[in-house]
Amino acid sequence: MRVFLAGATGFLGRHICKAIQCSGHTVLPHSFSAHGELRELPGSIDLVVNSAGKLGGSGYQDSMLEEANLELPAMLAGECLSRGIPLIHLSTPGVCGLRSGNSETDDYAPVGVYEETKARAEAELLGMLPDVTILRPDFVFGAGDMHKYPLFRQVAKGWFPLVGRGDAKTRPTDAEDVARAVLMAFPGEALHRGVYNIGGPDVLSIREIVSVIAGVLGRSVLTLPVPRLLFKAALKLGPLCPPGLSESRYRLFGTHRFTDTTRAFRAGFTPGSSFRQTAEKAVAWYREKELL
Repeated sequence: MRVFLAGATGFLGRHICKAIQCSGHTVLPHSFSAHGELRELPGSIDLVVNSAGKLGGSGYQDSMLEEANLELPAMLAGECLSRGIPLIHLSTPGVCGLRSGNSETDDYAPVGVYEETKARAEAELLGMLPDVTILRPDFVFGAGDMHKYPLFRQVAKGWFPLVGRGDAKTRPTDAEDVARAVLMAFPGEALHRGVYNIGGPDVLSIREIVSVIAGVLGRSVLTLPVPRLLFKAALKLGPLCPPGLSESRYRLFGTHRFTDTTRAFRAGFTPGSSFRQTAEKAVAWYREKELL
């Protein structure tokens, strides 16, 4: 099968690309112009997988997230519709908001531009393509991940600021497990068609996550509970805000945000790596790159 993979050079895309190739399929990677937009799709393809997207952050404008997270998927869906080929789209559980036990049937309730553009893309794709598959992987990390790198770097410093008591829970997911889920969404496979939450086997509090990472690093870590009101006040200090604090960390680590993966499990998907196993792979990669 000839698979066009959008976002093939990204962190998650590289894991998906490797898994597809190891399964004996041909990967045709996303081709960009000098300005970053997609030039064209190859003439002969059997399947489109979209793992492209932008999270946002410093230096990113809302229009850039709209282009990557909404306009690109809509263009790919239009091509799939006209050619009669299936699409596998990678989204996020955040489209249903930051809550515990998100399910695939929950209403959209995005809380940021990233989640909003992803939610709008999902709605458009589901309306266009009867055989689209949407996968929502939760808190993805692993070898090669620079987005979660600050978490590991902070623990390596020997101290970590917790939002409140650090009891907000999430479901860490290995990028390699997400890649396996993509393979299971190929035509004729168990996850083909529909929406599926994809997550790891462990639902952990941020305090537990920090403890596991410290154990993998082989060092002790001092966790510093920061009252929520104080945390919010510190964020308003701008350049004077302590380096361990950030708005994204408050949102990520201050609210229960884990998915219900029952639907994927009943379809036959089971994650292969625990949080500790994936943390070990991530730490090994960071050390190989002399980042830790």
